[in-house]
Formats: sequence, structure tokens, C-alpha cells
Amino acid sequence: MHQPARPAEPHRSSGGAGSAARGHDEPPWYRQKVKIPKRVWGTGRYSAGAVAYHAQITALAQRADGCRAGVLTLAGYMGDSKRTAERFLAELSAPGPDGIPELTTIRRTDAAGDGETAERRTEGLARGEHFAFVAVLAVKALRHPLLVLYAALAYAVATRTPVTAAELGGLLGVTERSARRMTDELEGLGWITVHRRTGDHGRHEYDVHDHPLHLVTDEPLPPDTDGGSAADTTGASLASKEDPELTDVRSTPERGSFRRRRGDRKWVGAPVDNSVASVAATFRPAPPVRPLERPAYAGPELTLSPRVWAVLEPVRDLLGRCTPYTARRIAREIGAQLDSGIWPDDIRDQITRLRAWTPTEDLTDPGRWLLGAVLPPRSRCQLPGCHWGFLAHTGAPCKACAEIATAHPPHTGLARPHACTTCGWNSPTPLPLQRCAACRPTA
Repeated sequence: MHQPARPAEPHRSSGGAGSAARGHDEPPWYRQKVKIPKRVWGTGRYSAGAVAYHAQITALAQRADGCRAGVLTLAGYMGDSKRTAERFLAELSAPGPDGIPELTTIRRTDAAGDGETAERRTEGLARGEHFAFVAVLAVKALRHPLLVLYAALAYAVATRTPVTAAELGGLLGVTERSARRMTDELEGLGWITVHRRTGDHGRHEYDVHDHPLHLVTDEPLPPDTDGGSAADTTGASLASKEDPELTDVRSTPERGSFRRRRGDRKWVGAPVDNSVASVAATFRPAPPVRPLERPAYAGPELTLSPRVWAVLEPVRDLLGRCTPYTARRIAREIGAQLDSGIWPDDIRDQITRLRAWTPTEDLTDPGRWLLGAVLPPRSRCQLPGCHWGFLAHTGAPCKACAEIATAHPPHTGLARPHACTTCGWNSPTPLPLQRCAACRPTA
């Protein structure tokens, strides 16, 4: 006598338990169960997807060679993409509150030196630690949020802990109403049985099953009507009769209210061109038009304080070739140096010396020359604490700068008489201590 053939196992869809139907040949994991620590699913630290992958890896780790499944294989087991699987694995690999990650990856190589698939291990349970004992079939069949709800109900049933929809919603991070809907969905899939109002203080009691009690089709769930006008008292309003003023099919919303359409249709606007070219031409920003000539300066007139004019006296003829913006930068730089304690005569003498040393034909940009070569504090001897030939804080003349000035007088010609006294190298500028950098003794 032959038994009738069993129907083919339906294909799993999102949120369904079709793959949970028992086929003719049971796979090895069909009746397998794993322990998920409460610290993983009951603290809210890890997402629902990370909880599902933790359970799947724990189940695969019970094999003789451990969990050697790659990321793509794990994603295929859970019905996710590879990118999603990598995100959940990275979440489990991050250090936990105690500094220890829930997932550890061990890289291995064979005798030939070739890399093998990494071995993944989940953190085990400590002595006396609470956990949820769930079926691997539920891990594969349920969508991730329903798996966390299934684990919470399995833990509540095992520990005989009464739970409410508000507590389940707080665990899942959803509202109480969403927790009720998820519980109804889990019951509809056949994974739990709800005994309503049979527990203490009118609470529901639950039975958790290792396998669904019936075959679930891939039909979509009915629309949510718990918030509309109906006679249902489980979460809706108590209206039992429809108001024709509110449900008139001839009314249409306009500007947030309801109004009846006019019979003459005079309120309809003129047709609008909604073609792609018209929309693109409307919202495309106009390209900037560069003017042919530089616009004239329209800002406030340039005014310099008397102390700045006194410092810039040697280069008064060059200021007319500077833009107002550059002139203001020069004035600010001189004012900052005067406020820092530098003497005005020092700055003016420095400007006078460099103006005499620099040929007029080389001053193509006077503003850049003043800001880059003249005004920055510098010293000819390159000794710390020397500014323009005077020692800081005391104002005494620098002897090193005086010796350089005596040995190398300023020049304005094209010749370069500055030479190193040791190697004879000709320098375009005066050399400190009459030696080049290669021949100068180091401290």
C-alpha cells in the first residue's frame, strides 16, 4: 500500500512561512532548535536581522566542522541580499557593552597556503544566563521582527511570565497596536496559539509551536481597518452607523476639505503642458553669464589711519596700483603688527630697505609683494628673537644683522656680489655669517 504523495513545498515569500511546510524528506535542520541569549534579542541593542543571523550561525556552528558558510551562502539561507547580510554580520561583530563581540570570525588557510572560508562562532551562554529556545525552522521561515516576537513569546511561555501587548511593543520598538497586529500575524501563520483573556487579570495566554500547525499560503494580509468607523471594539471607534454627509461618493477632497463638484465644471483650470521638455526648461537653472569687463568696485571708499599711512610712506606711489581689497589687507597686517608691540620705525625701515633693493620693473604686483615679502616679520640673520635687525622685548640692535649689513651693502644693480667666503658660491641675497647653508656651522 502506497501513501499519497505530499504536495510540493511552497516557495518562501516575504513574511510568510510557506517554506515551513514539512515536505516528504525532512532536511537535517528541520527539527533542530537553538538557544538565543536574552542579551541578544531582549535588550534592544541588536536589530531583528542581527538576531536572526545570530540564530542561523549558532545552528550552523553545531556541525562537526563549525559554521563555514560564506556571506553569500548565509544571505541565501535567510532570503536576503549579500549587502544586507554583511550589514547584520558587521553589527554582530562590533564589541558589545562588555567589550566582547557576539560574533567572532576566524580566518584559516590550508596546507598549500590558500585561504579557506572563514569560520564564524557566536558568543556562548554563561552559567545561569537566560535564553529563548527556538526552532531553526522559524529562523528560516519568519521575517526578522516576527522572529524576535516568536523568541520573546517562547521565553515567556518557558518561564511562565505573563506578557502584555504594551510590553511586547516596547521590546520590538513598535506601538502597542502594531504589537497586536504582529501577534495576530504570527498566529495566522500557525506558529503560536493565543488563548484570549484566559490568564491572570484578563491577559492572553500563548502556546508556542516548533512547527506551523497548518500550511500557509502566500495570500496577502487583509488591509488594516482597526482605525476606521466599524462595529469592532478591539481598537476602533464605536460608530455603528455611517454618516452620509461624510461618506458621499460624489464629494472630492480639495485643499484639505470636502466639497461637491460643480455641474458646470467651471472650476477646472486650463490645460498645462507637462511634457518632459517643458518641465526641464522650467526647473533648469539659467547658466551664469560672465560679464565682458570686470565690474567697478562698488564698496566703501578706502580709508587708512594716520599710523598706517606713516608706515607706508616709502611705498605711497605703489598703493594706487593695489586693489581696495589688497590695500585693506595690507592695512590690517600693519595694524596687527603695531598692536603686537612692533615699532612703526622698524616696519617703515624694512619697507624702505626692500623698496631700495627691489628693481621697479620687478614690482608687477605691489600688493602681493608687500603682503608676501615685506610685511611678514623676518630677520637677515635668521636668529630667533630678531625682528628687522632689533632684538625682541629689548629693542637693542642685532649685532649679527649689523655685521651682515656692513659686509654686504645693499645694491640695486644686476650684479650679484654676495659670495660664500668658504666655497665661493654666488648668492642673489646677502648670506648670514657670510656663508651659505652648506658651509654654515650647525649647532
